[in-house]
Amino acid sequence: FEATVQAHAGARAIDAGATKLTYRELADEVEAVRARLCGLGIGVGDRVGVRVSSGTAELYLAILGVLAAGAAYVPVDADDPEERAELVFAEAGVCAVLGDGLSVSLRRAPKGRRGKPGPADDAWIIFTSGSTGTPKGVAVSHGAAAAFVDAEARLFLSEDEPIGPHDRVLAGLSVAFDASCEEMWLAWRHGACLVPAAR
Repeated sequence: FEATVQAHAGARAIDAGATKLTYRELADEVEAVRARLCGLGIGVGDRVGVRVSSGTAELYLAILGVLAAGAAYVPVDADDPEERAELVFAEAGVCAVLGDGLSVSLRRAPKGRRGKPGPADDAWIIFTSGSTGTPKGVAVSHGAAAAFVDAEARLFLSEDEPIGPHDRVLAGLSVAFDASCEEMWLAWRHGACLVPAAR
């Protein structure tokens, strides 16, 4: 993300209708979220729940802010039943939850460390639907996430038609579903514009 901001600072990074941000503006907003989380003691090794309405720029600011703080994000759809949200957040052991308006509610004392996460640190934890039993969380490390994004680029993009600042990528999937990572990072790795759609 930082490399894309450097390369495409003036390009549109997100277009959520009422909120349109360039990569530089998005990075500044993300930094504000990161600073708030770090001010609460949240850092590398912590897990932060994200429960923000779909189709909003705030949802993606929350995700990027948690990652920038070094913590792993644990997403739950804003319209999911309260019981599911509580089960997911309890199972993941989140120390805080980011909600609409980017409000932060602490659930326990953060125990993370300062600094940037390494390849082995968790980037996100996404839970299964639970249709065959209790939902199970799958943690993805930063190293695995980076490899995934690179592999996705090789699979979907050709050298003749690379994606870039002139392109727009629909974010139509729930962030509580792992395929949403394909949408986000396909855009942000290459300087394209992410266009969130409400569920």
